[in-house]
Amino acid sequence: MGLMLLSDGSDVERTGSSPRPSAGWVHVGRQPIYDTSLDVMGHELLFRAEESSQEAGPGMGDAATTTVILNTFTAFGLDQLVGDRLAFVNVTRPFILGTMPMPFSPSVVVLEVVENVAIDAEVHAGVLQLAADGFAFALDDFLWDQHDRVPLLPYASYVKVDISQVAPDELGPTVARLGAYDALLVAERVETAEDLRMCQDLGFDLFQGYYLLRPETLSAVTLNPEHLACIKLLQKLADPAMTVEGIELLVQRDAALTYRVLHAANAAATGLRRRLTSVRDALVMLGTQRLRAWVILLVAADAGGGSPEQLTAAVVRARTCEILAPTLRLSADVAFTAGLLSRLDVVLGVPLPDVLGSLSLSDELGDALLRSSGPLGDLLTAVRSYEAGSTSPAIPSTPDLTDAYLAAVAWATRALADLQDPQPVH
Repeated sequence: MGLMLLSDGSDVERTGSSPRPSAGWVHVGRQPIYDTSLDVMGHELLFRAEESSQEAGPGMGDAATTTVILNTFTAFGLDQLVGDRLAFVNVTRPFILGTMPMPFSPSVVVLEVVENVAIDAEVHAGVLQLAADGFAFALDDFLWDQHDRVPLLPYASYVKVDISQVAPDELGPTVARLGAYDALLVAERVETAEDLRMCQDLGFDLFQGYYLLRPETLSAVTLNPEHLACIKLLQKLADPAMTVEGIELLVQRDAALTYRVLHAANAAATGLRRRLTSVRDALVMLGTQRLRAWVILLVAADAGGGSPEQLTAAVVRARTCEILAPTLRLSADVAFTAGLLSRLDVVLGVPLPDVLGSLSLSDELGDALLRSSGPLGDLLTAVRSYEAGSTSPAIPSTPDLTDAYLAAVAWATRALADLQDPQPVH
């Protein structure tokens, strides 16, 4: 969820020597592994700190591994990181023992047992269980003097040898001894053309190192847990198939949200002789579209901590669009919703395409919000221009826009005042 699109259409941002600020971003390192034809057969996914592209420091093994796995699935998606190639992912003791969940499918990953994992009876049993579940293993940075790791060789699909840790005259015997096992041999730290040629001649199957390609850091916008919960609710609310009953049940699951929705609806439903006393009342009086818009705003505000000024600006824009909708022969409800949604980026603090990309918007709303196209897009452009102190040809009558905006300010002030300091519901 929430990936920024580059101008070339790729799904992740590649950071170079000057990484982006880390607020709202997560990072994963990626380094390809090549076969004998120098085609990419997989990528190793690596920890990268939030503040920079630095590798994991001492004692960060479990945390770094967890971060890579979480970022892979919650911010990027495995297919966006490796495509149809294999992903090589470091796993530490908690993942091997099953105390941390393994969210991968066995068909898409190779689990790398890193060199600092002590292979005791529990780890040995954990490896056997994961192998029985269909997972492929790689022994990382393998050395023959690590006697506790030798018993795992029969279960390894890959054995990675850091050629910088083995004397040149020992590499040949190492490859020969490992040839007795049914595992592909990966030469790590291939730094030069000479390294590559030597490893090819010795019989390594796969190759990884700076000579072939340095690790690149991929970055993506992420949402904190409150944002994620918000987006899940927004997805449901924006689903055209969501029924009145469905919205009612969704709102009623959260007592605080129910309370705020009732008072928001009371404030919005001016001219009623009685106060609304249930979510169903609000739906009947305001209509599904309008109530959905109010709920979206409330949930987004809760997640993003939007200031009163930001909320007011969102409601003013929505009400202005609603008042002006007949000018362009648009639905007032749709215009109101468009106005609210168009300021979700400010309320949530996340770029608008990243918020709206996961919502099931109508073509009319999507075109207006993301591309400023169509009559609804013209209306939004006009209101935005007025807010910025300029004019737009979309609404030729400036006095109408001024009157609509001033009326919206008065209406929003009353509505939000009642929302923030509600009267008892009778």
